[in-house]
Amino acid sequence: MKQDPREVSLFEIERNIDNLNSLDDLQKIQEYLTHRRNKLARNNKYSLIVGQEVTINGSSKIESGKIVKINRTRAVVDCFDKTRQQMVHYTVPFSMIRIKQEA
Repeated sequence: MKQDPREVSLFEIERNIDNLNSLDDLQKIQEYLTHRRNKLARNNKYSLIVGQEVTINGSSKIESGKIVKINRTRAVVDCFDKTRQQMVHYTVPFSMIRIKQEA
């Protein structure tokens, strides 16, 4: 059974981070990860369009919705709120938005 090469590389990255003993090195890694996350979020912005079905990965829950408006750093997503039993608008950062995959 073959392993996914990405999983192997993630394991190696985790192992290498565990072997670091310098807070300065960990700070550099954290800065790089923040920069990379922001870059991926910017790229995600350019692939979104109004009316597109998306999922929002938030605080321990995943919600589905439809993009209503795209702002400079965030998108307005229309989602159904089960507690209010109505549609609500959420302003969501691009880093939390995932394009819904067609089944």
